[in-house]
Amino acid sequence: MKKQNRKLNKQKVQELAEQFQEELNRKLPVTVLPDGGIVYKDYLVKQTTDGNWALYNYKQTTLIDQFFLKTCALMAAKSHSLTKIEQYFEVKRLDTQYWANHSDTRIFKNNIKLAKEFERYLILLNRLEESTIKERFYKEEISKMFKWTFV
Repeated sequence: MKKQNRKLNKQKVQELAEQFQEELNRKLPVTVLPDGGIVYKDYLVKQTTDGNWALYNYKQTTLIDQFFLKTCALMAAKSHSLTKIEQYFEVKRLDTQYWANHSDTRIFKNNIKLAKEFERYLILLNRLEESTIKERFYKEEISKMFKWTFV
């Protein structure tokens, strides 16, 4: 009895997954490559050796720009294809600001463990809180922009 329920649940889950995949393909017109890269129209987003995401013109294989986040590179591909330069630079700015605050947060988390003096600990704690708040803010901005760009 339980095995039949499990089989039915697996079938239902598989059907739901297929429906979600179809809906995603309709709303998000991208092709995901086996190596993790993404193709959007004439643009290719793939990871570089240093971990960043490079935006290439797919037909000419020329590097357009590099981004820290894959979502930002994908949004930049769309804005580049529509020649929305202001939006492209806004995506680049958000990507840079998010990564700067994310890096600061990681550095302050590491340094706060090593702080021996109380004053230094308080300064690092204050900077950690500030960079964490900014990191969350830019992450939310990128998420909002991604939703408005592709949905």
